[in-house]
Amino acid sequence: MPQFRHLTSTTQIEREWLESELFPLADRLRDTNGNGHALDGKSLYCLFYEPSFLTRTSFERAINIMGGQAYHTEDASQFFPVNTPRYVDSIIGMLASLHVDLVVLRSSEPGIVDTAAEADALPIVNGGSRDDHPTQATADLYTLWRELGAVDGKHIAVVGRLEHRNVNALLRGLALFEGVRVTLMPFSGQAEPEVVSYCEERGLSLSTVTNPEVLREVDAIYLNGPRTLAHAQLIRSRGALNLRIDRDFMSTLRPHCVILDPMQRSDDFDIAVRDPRLAFYRQAENALLARMALLSQMLLN
Repeated sequence: MPQFRHLTSTTQIEREWLESELFPLADRLRDTNGNGHALDGKSLYCLFYEPSFLTRTSFERAINIMGGQAYHTEDASQFFPVNTPRYVDSIIGMLASLHVDLVVLRSSEPGIVDTAAEADALPIVNGGSRDDHPTQATADLYTLWRELGAVDGKHIAVVGRLEHRNVNALLRGLALFEGVRVTLMPFSGQAEPEVVSYCEERGLSLSTVTNPEVLREVDAIYLNGPRTLAHAQLIRSRGALNLRIDRDFMSTLRPHCVILDPMQRSDDFDIAVRDPRLAFYRQAENALLARMALLSQMLLN
């Protein structure tokens, strides 16, 4: 079982827990299509102060498949009385009084997720804060583990927008493993210095390049798109967003190299080929299964 009541940060995650508990449980849930109705009578509430598609939907499907119920605010800033996270401790207390069993909270305001956890009225899962996204990290690590057979010793390229919670979470997660090399290819921004320091202190090898030729050497490419279509167009107008993923590009990669993207495609990268090494939909399914495994562990204690 996890050693935490609340999952608020990727730094709480331990490799032993991932490889001995979470990943094997996710595999079993895959094989049993949710293991029956293990979460009958359980409920979660997605309290999201920012719109979400994949994270919210996968959490809702995760508990539904296992027999529980999900509730949500797609954009809590539009709903009274939760239009501001300033009083999130009171909101969490109210949800606990309504017999909600777990809250998945998304807010980019500093300290909100920690404040919700400190209320300790019910378990809190960080569904995406300003600089972290721990369940996205577990999904991405689980995908790499399944696609490549291991994470140790792999060379991962992170391409696109680097100043983002998905990248921060992935880098912190990769720092749990041995001999991993990460090549950063920014189209926008740079990796956050405190995240880089955290990872390098734990032995993660990080380098930054601009030449896409290095992608021929990697085991996996992690795409992270711009914030909005307008942002993508601005970057493209400056000649920065120029990676075209087509048949010729795929032919230059190592035969086992997979391409991941944690967000739905929205014209951010030019993808003009069908190839089994594009792991986007397997990655989304893995996120569902990893979240099913997490909910099982956090709600059945």
